[in-house]
Amino acid sequence: MRRALIFLFALLVIPLVNAQIAINSFSSNPIDVLPGNRLRLSITLENVGEKDITNVLVKIDLTEIPFAPFESSTEQVIEEINKDDKESVSFALVALPDAEPKIYKVPVEINYNETKKTSLISLEIRANAKLDVILDNSEILKLNNQGKTNVKFVNNGLAQIKFLKVTLQESPSYEILSPNSIYIGGVDVDDFESEEFTIIPKVNNPQLQFILEYRDINNNEFREDKNIQLKVYSDVEAKRLGLEEAGFNWFFALLILLVIVLFYFYRRTRRKHAS
Repeated sequence: MRRALIFLFALLVIPLVNAQIAINSFSSNPIDVLPGNRLRLSITLENVGEKDITNVLVKIDLTEIPFAPFESSTEQVIEEINKDDKESVSFALVALPDAEPKIYKVPVEINYNETKKTSLISLEIRANAKLDVILDNSEILKLNNQGKTNVKFVNNGLAQIKFLKVTLQESPSYEILSPNSIYIGGVDVDDFESEEFTIIPKVNNPQLQFILEYRDINNNEFREDKNIQLKVYSDVEAKRLGLEEAGFNWFFALLILLVIVLFYFYRRTRRKHAS
């Protein structure tokens, strides 16, 4: 009885030992996959057993990840893999447009000789971070006048921005009266954050110089220099453009007063001579 059980166990186990298929490698082309992009996923299988294996079915499961098949199925068949040999299958896929940039696990099911095994590979969706600086509004119109300037920091990329710190650099072109360094934190995709700076412009149309420090969703660090121009006018330009009412001209008023006084004394003297 014992020998019979051992013989039966050997009949069941030895074929599984002799016939083993494993994933040797995998790759995607292109490597950097953006939301909405097409890619080709290649998977190489290796026969690490002792026998040739026929009719190997390879299936990928996309039900829980933001990828879809494109002009191909999610199943491929390898007719035969000889022992100690390798064969590859490929799948044409597309990353969904609203896919969140991160690494996704892809279940791969391999079926052969009434054996089914599932392995995991990974695909990464990347997205470039992009941050723009826009002048929102400013109450500063004249040179050497103190005022507030509102600036927008806009996420125009496809990835969330994290740990954003903004620094308005010191410059001979303007004097900063408010804190020049501000921590903003996160800025979502297609969103913005506004901050206010109080400055005194020292030259016409100064360039406000910003340093932007932040990280993307994969914790890659970025440091960018961004400039925006602040439109500032001299007193003469502001009056000429109607941006400021003309102030009272004391010199002209005194001149008129002097003419009136001189005319008064001239008339009085003339009357005396006439009498």
